[in-house]
Amino acid sequence: MVKKITAHKPRCPFCDRYIDPPVDMEPKRLGDFGFGVCRCGAVYTHDITGHNLGAAFVEALGFAADDDWDLAWSLVPGDDYLDAIVENYDAETHLIQPTGRNLEGKRISGALSFIRLNREVREVTEKGVRKKIQTRRGVSYQCKGSMTTVQARHATSSRRYSKREVRKQVESENLDRLHSMAVDDPLVLRKIQRLLYSADEVLRWKAVKSLGSAAAALADNRPDVVGDLVRRLLYASNDSAAASWGTLETVGEIIRYRPEMYGSFLRHILGMLKDPSSRTAVLWAVGRIGELHPKVVRSSAFFAIFSLLEDPDPSVRGHAAWTLGLIGAHEARKAIEKLFGDTEEVSLFDGRKTRYTTVDELAREAIKIISSRRSPGHEEEDMTADSEKNRIDSDELEAAKALYRKAEIDANRGMSLDALEKFEKVLSVFEEAGCFVEVANTCEKMGDMYTMRGSFRRAIPLFLRAMAICEKGQDPVSTVLISDKIIDLYRQLKEHEKALPYYFRALELVETLKDSTRAAHYLTGIGDVYTERGEDNKALEAYKLAHKLYHGMGSRERMEILERGIAAIKQRIGAA
Repeated sequence: MVKKITAHKPRCPFCDRYIDPPVDMEPKRLGDFGFGVCRCGAVYTHDITGHNLGAAFVEALGFAADDDWDLAWSLVPGDDYLDAIVENYDAETHLIQPTGRNLEGKRISGALSFIRLNREVREVTEKGVRKKIQTRRGVSYQCKGSMTTVQARHATSSRRYSKREVRKQVESENLDRLHSMAVDDPLVLRKIQRLLYSADEVLRWKAVKSLGSAAAALADNRPDVVGDLVRRLLYASNDSAAASWGTLETVGEIIRYRPEMYGSFLRHILGMLKDPSSRTAVLWAVGRIGELHPKVVRSSAFFAIFSLLEDPDPSVRGHAAWTLGLIGAHEARKAIEKLFGDTEEVSLFDGRKTRYTTVDELAREAIKIISSRRSPGHEEEDMTADSEKNRIDSDELEAAKALYRKAEIDANRGMSLDALEKFEKVLSVFEEAGCFVEVANTCEKMGDMYTMRGSFRRAIPLFLRAMAICEKGQDPVSTVLISDKIIDLYRQLKEHEKALPYYFRALELVETLKDSTRAAHYLTGIGDVYTERGEDNKALEAYKLAHKLYHGMGSRERMEILERGIAAIKQRIGAA
């Protein structure tokens, strides 16, 4: 028998909640549309004809931005908002007619256009949007009733700043004013970010410094907003299709001002050294951080920079010398001195202005800085001091670094046995020298090589050692990434129970990092392990928590998978 298709109430395509009927707005807008807001913050417009979807989309976007059209036109689809359309909407009955006709056979062409801004933008605009809707419905506006606790706590100011105001302060480098503006209106950060795409190089560099400084000022009040900004910038730097000038430099500026909060992202910046087109940006960012916080840079395997002193690109060589000088890298002194006489011309922004100089001049300046940071007969607290204390000759340490770089080249060429042999040799040197960060990096590299070769049991102890060093160094991001590798190996070995402690540790860390996506992933994994063990009640609890997180993110596909698993467990428990 053919199942009858029935009309149903409309739901939000992002959170799956039922929505209220759209209402007319006063004063009337350009199109004759109705407007509404879902509990999840998505806004929607109703086009009764279904033929004006473009205009309905524009009206929805403007309405979502609380009629701030300057803001609306600056939003980027995918990054700043999601959109969707629900068709066959009958405004008279507030029902979706799947067949396109109502019970009387009348054709239904209405459509609802939905826009949901990302959390950062929505927190600024939602208060005004809800007030407009609730006023039209005859409901007095209550801030607490219309916003989440977090949103209400941060909605302390309704002040908005135009792009023109923001640009004026960036051009005049009025950082104090930008700090206060960012605290009043977090969207100021986005407006500064737009200036990174300016054709004016001077303005671009001012934007880099301004954005880093303003973000750091906002970090105490809104660490979530700044954390999201850092992640977006890093994603853009890895996206070949995105305009990424200034992204790494800006992340460097944020770390320069707030290393205790965002220093763990330095490792991700250094990872971009593999991309030749990003090297000068990475070096500039690392130099700016190292100028104020050399220990932060030293804890991130900065010796990867040494090889860039021999890079074929003079700009990279010059920036590498400049960076190592600012860090005070005594161990690089001999390598930097080899650049004396290198008259290739380079340009470099030194934090105040763009200089046009030579590699030779930058190398000599670096040596002066390094020399000025050493008092006679004493070493600064760095790798060279550690190597002397542990009776490792500096030349031996330099040779180990060189061998490490050769091992990386072998690994990239697929010469795994040769790479492992070299990594084994340098590991003993780094261990004796007390270079724990380098020990962790080497162990992780070797673990990756053994994993690739299928020697899972040899890889696990190496990852465990690297993880222990990362935890001791209070690097939660690296700890989570290595935990993932250990979990995956135990799953490959079908030893799921052994993965359980690492699921819990990773879950604990991502909760402090406010990463809901990973938290839901680890909870699902915990539920899987408990299911394997036959502990259905514990599995059910984990799956429910994961389902709740995915529901909050609007991830329907993952929710449905979990719902099937939850139903199966409930059936087993009921039958027991």
